[in-house]
Amino acid sequence: MKKRTMFLLWVGAAISISEIYTGGTLASLGYGRGIAAILIGHLIGTALLALGGYISFTRKENAMDSVAFSLGRGGGKLVAVFNVVQLIGWTIIMVVQAGAAAVGALPEIPFQWAALLLSVLVLVWALIMGSPAARLNEIVVILLSILCAVLFVEARGNGASPFVGLGDNMSMTLGIELSIAMPVSWLPLAGDYACRAESKTGAAAMPFAGYFIGSVLMYCFGLFIGISTGGDIFTFIAGSRLRFLACAVVLFSTLTTAFLDLYSAAVSSRQLVKTKNERIPILAIGLFTILAAVLFPISRYEEILINFLSAIGMVFVPVYSVLFLEFFFKQGRREKTFQLYALLTIFIGMAGYRLFTQYEIWIPTVMSILLVGVFYVPFLLVRSAKKV
Repeated sequence: MKKRTMFLLWVGAAISISEIYTGGTLASLGYGRGIAAILIGHLIGTALLALGGYISFTRKENAMDSVAFSLGRGGGKLVAVFNVVQLIGWTIIMVVQAGAAAVGALPEIPFQWAALLLSVLVLVWALIMGSPAARLNEIVVILLSILCAVLFVEARGNGASPFVGLGDNMSMTLGIELSIAMPVSWLPLAGDYACRAESKTGAAAMPFAGYFIGSVLMYCFGLFIGISTGGDIFTFIAGSRLRFLACAVVLFSTLTTAFLDLYSAAVSSRQLVKTKNERIPILAIGLFTILAAVLFPISRYEEILINFLSAIGMVFVPVYSVLFLEFFFKQGRREKTFQLYALLTIFIGMAGYRLFTQYEIWIPTVMSILLVGVFYVPFLLVRSAKKV
């Protein structure tokens, strides 16, 4: 996969209404602290994403095969289950948010019908596009970037008003963590494409640059909308003079982002069910997301999104901390069994992440990585000594 393709792939992944919405939840922090939280969080989260891609490129393995190299085949299957679940969750959330935006612009359309149509389009797009390297996807991403710039100009024309409602209880710690969680949620997917990159730069630097630029701008756009209008992206679209243009952005950004999740979920599912044709699991997962999106409790969207992001960080930060340490210590061995100590360390990291988040102890992601290091580095040193 060429560098340009990889860069645009990750810009397209970042252009999403969920990114704009999450940025809006930081509005009660104000511009200064909000932008600081966005930049700090994205520097940490996107660096982790790029490192995950680099490891898969070096090993020439997709994300879940690379995880299995460190955790054993059994551990790889366990993580694959979590990965498929979170990718299905993301597909559902993206369809739901796109449906909510469409209903805001066209109130006469029932939400269930909008969600049904969008989820079908995502499935068809994934089946037709197959690989995200297709030229059509690159063209759509470039057009989306232009359309988002137009919408930002439109947002600047709105009169400023005191912020109310969204994210009233937001703290700096939670703001940083929500900014980390979004790129971390792409960690398992990064390796699926980085392993096909043509160079180390394409595998690590292009995902970092593309996602960091795109996601930071989306978060800042959401932050601006939240502070200047006192509402979220859905309210902005409903009241915008360019609401039909905004709906077009939502539609295409949902297609270019959600189909990546479907594709990666299909790849990960092959750890669980062996199949030569990726379109079979894409179709199966896609049909499930159609049903789930139509039945989604839209009134609880914000609560579900924040809890979902927190759950992703709690699982995948410890998993990839072990993977990173194995890579740096040049260890890891392919086994059919579970790597029990690695899995025990991951569960300790998950429990620590939950505790750090609950009591807002510094930056939970960083604390969880350090906790995993405390338990796992001595184990790696002992294992290295036995090999000498």
